[in-house]
This record gives sequence, C-alpha cells and structure tokens, in this order.
Amino acid sequence: MTKKMVFSSVGDNTNFDSLWINDNMDYDIYVIYYGDDENIFTRYKSKVHYIEQRKGSKFQNFKYFYEKNIEIINKYDYFFILDDDIVIDVNSINNMFKIASKYNLSICGPAFLESSKHSHKILKQKKDITLVYTNFVEVNTPLFNKNSLQNLMKWLDNSLIGWGIDFLYIWANGLNKKTDYAIIHSIGCINPYEVNKKNLNRELQLIDKWSSRQKIWKEYADKIHCPRHFKLEEYGTIYLDNNT
Repeated sequence: MTKKMVFSSVGDNTNFDSLWINDNMDYDIYVIYYGDDENIFTRYKSKVHYIEQRKGSKFQNFKYFYEKNIEIINKYDYFFILDDDIVIDVNSINNMFKIASKYNLSICGPAFLESSKHSHKILKQKKDITLVYTNFVEVNTPLFNKNSLQNLMKWLDNSLIGWGIDFLYIWANGLNKKTDYAIIHSIGCINPYEVNKKNLNRELQLIDKWSSRQKIWKEYADKIHCPRHFKLEEYGTIYLDNNT
C-alpha cells in the first residue's frame, strides 16, 4: 500500500488544521510548529500524526525532521511539502497523490486558481487539462516521490530559506527530463496575497536571516554550480478525462 505524508512548518495564523484534515484523508500529517503558544500547539497536536516545536523555515524544519527521523521517512512513498497558508482541501490532496502515482511523476504541484498569488504564468490553472509537464514546481507546494526527495536531500543546505529551493530540486533530479515534473491543472489551490494574511510580518520575523534569503541562495547555488534560475518550459499536456 502506498504511504503518503503531508508535511508543513506551521505558525499561529494558519487554517491548515481545518482545511487539510477530515475523515476522508488518505495520508498522514507531520508538522513542525514554529510559534510559541502552548494552547495552539496542543490544538494542533490533537489533530496531526506528529508535531514538534522548533524555529525555522519550512525546508529547514523538514531537513531537521528528515535527518532526525529517517526511519519514519522510509515508511513513506510520497511527500507533499506545503506552506501552512496554502488553501487546499482534503479531496484535492488525496487526488494529488493519486495523480502523482498514476503518471509516475517525480515532482509535481497543484495549479494556482485565478484568485491566488502565483509567481509564474505556467503555474496558473488551465481548464480541461489534467496536467502539463514542465521543468518547474514552486517551492510552496511541491509533491515528491521518495527518490526525488532523496536526491534533493543530498544537496539541501540548512542555510536556505525558501528562495531557490524550487530550482535546486529540479537540478538535483535532472534538468533535461521531459515527463518527470508537472503542474496538476485538474487540482487548484490558493496561495493568499500578503494583504490577506494575518500578522504576516510578525511570523516571518521568527525565521532567522529571512531578509537575506535571496543572497544566501545565490551564494550557495554558485558554490555547488547549480543554476540560480533557468527558463521555465512546458513540454506536453494531458487533457482531462473521467478516469483522473
């Protein structure tokens, strides 16, 4: 049986515990809580498979969890590493895992709805399409199979704070692959605009060196000879059908 993990680094101003959790979920949720409110920590603890309290950004905390709990990691086949503010429901998460498995995808992510913040045109949801093969999946919503995650973890440095990691995991798994990475357009999510996020600045201040994250990425990318940025491409389309 395929085992699926959802991981997030969560703060005080998130609705993940109501959006991503119900009786229909076909996955386990693991979180690191970076806040300081014991009541909120207790609430989250009652709902998730695993929780620990620790400062840091999402991938810093995932690296910590990965290295500390490799015996847990080894039980799972797929890993959906979500920002805690992503608006997506349980059925959509279940279907992300199904599509990743069906099409043997190494790394994929949901498309972003019209109302969502999105940094690149290829990430915006297209109608009547299951997926588009591409060479980019944004860092806020990547879903990995185990092999692609292991390839990333060989190169993921603890200094990195979000910026550039989406280029790093494609590079770590091969830049020239045409059917390994995809945006799933049959599944949409919302990355809220900053104006709609509560206490955004206060929570970001909990992450050490947040304001230097772009500089940190540039220095690390140059050190390992990874492209800082590359042209985003779309390679092929699978249109929506009733079996997806």
